[in-house]
Amino acid sequence: MDSKRGLRQDVPTRWNSTYLMLESALYYRRAFCHLELTDSNYKSCPSSHEWEKIEKISRFLGLFYDITCIFSGTKYPTSNLYFSSVFFCYVTLKENIESEDDYLRTMANQMLKKFEKYWSEFSLILAIAVVVDPRYKLQLVDWCYRKIYGASGSSEFIRVKSKLFSIFKEYVQKRSLTSSTHSLEKEKSNTSCGVGEDVISFRKTASSILKEFNICEIEELGANTQKSQLELYLEEPRMATEIELNVLDYWKANQFRYPEVASMARDLLSIPISTVASESAFSIGGRVLDQFRSSLKPSTVEAIVCTRDWLFGQREKFEAQLEDVTEDVLSCDINKEESSSQCSNYANTQA
Repeated sequence: MDSKRGLRQDVPTRWNSTYLMLESALYYRRAFCHLELTDSNYKSCPSSHEWEKIEKISRFLGLFYDITCIFSGTKYPTSNLYFSSVFFCYVTLKENIESEDDYLRTMANQMLKKFEKYWSEFSLILAIAVVVDPRYKLQLVDWCYRKIYGASGSSEFIRVKSKLFSIFKEYVQKRSLTSSTHSLEKEKSNTSCGVGEDVISFRKTASSILKEFNICEIEELGANTQKSQLELYLEEPRMATEIELNVLDYWKANQFRYPEVASMARDLLSIPISTVASESAFSIGGRVLDQFRSSLKPSTVEAIVCTRDWLFGQREKFEAQLEDVTEDVLSCDINKEESSSQCSNYANTQA
């Protein structure tokens, strides 16, 4: 076998090492069977029934391993990936509690009991984050709950939808207050110096009352005739789920079409879905601040940690460039280079 893959050993404190061990063993299954036939001292080769069991367990753990890699990757994911991944976990556990294999059924039952404890106390904000992904929107949330509870418009879905619109309403109010503050400052700067203080005070009072009237009229008109930015966004056709989409770039490009929704999306997508980033920052900070460097300023420590993250974030790009350069060097014809250099040296000496 032309491969450099090695076998993995199980680590009792890390469940994903069990999956890696089984996956590597399955890759070398034929090699183990061949070793059993050629080496009489090798008596621990799994039987065909055990190999089938290994395949089932590996297939079962593969989904959880992939989701763990997504949540705890070095390039930290945005929160829109959380809801669908957790839903896939729940569906997989539900399917395997009815498995014909006793071992898988027992394992899935034990995992589901612990999983449902967290599922019942799930964070609404992380369920809302998937709505700002144009590939899924509210349709995915409704479909997932319908898949689990068997009815459309479940109480969980209604909670997510009502919370989504209440959060959006806060962003609209915040934006209207910000715009009114800017307009008041502009009027204040445009006020002429020759006007008396009584007139200026009257203008401020009248302006604030008229702005309140305009806001109320706009809200009433919007409630009757116009649709909000969030409703317009949700009514747009969804993008294909197969598209590899950078959701942050999407909202950067659409921030002028839906300014309030884009502002809400940026805040929702920045929520960390795992503790890997914070734990990594603390571990790196512990290596930066040691017994020999214990008096660095917080700004200096922050600069060191951020610089390290930026440099290692570009590692893949640098490694790709290094591979290209290495291939170019290896493809050079050394004899041709030597002959050309000798000719050039001879021409220089004759000159």
